[in-house]
Amino acid sequence: MYIEFELQDPDYITMAPNQAAAARRSAIQIEMNTWGKRYGILYREKTIKLTHRVTFDQDQTYSFWAMTWNPNQDVQLNRYHIVSDLNNKI
Repeated sequence: MYIEFELQDPDYITMAPNQAAAARRSAIQIEMNTWGKRYGILYREKTIKLTHRVTFDQDQTYSFWAMTWNPNQDVQLNRYHIVSDLNNKI
C-alpha cells in the first residue's frame, strides 16, 4: 500500500508547472514530517514523475494516518489516494 499525492495542480496558475510541483512536494514533506514527529511513526517518501508517494511498514498505519491527517498549510494537501497493492494483483 501507499499514499499518493498528485504534484501537478491546475490551481497553481501563477507558477510554472515545475515550480508548483516543487512547492507542493515541499509542503507535503513538511506536513508529513510534522505528522510523523507528533505520532512517532516512521515513513518513507518517494517522488515518481508528478506524484509523491508515502509508505509505512504496517498496513494498519494507513487507516490511522487517514483519520489523523489534518494539514494546516494547504487545502490541496487533502487531495490524496490510498492505493492498495491488491489493485495490482490479478
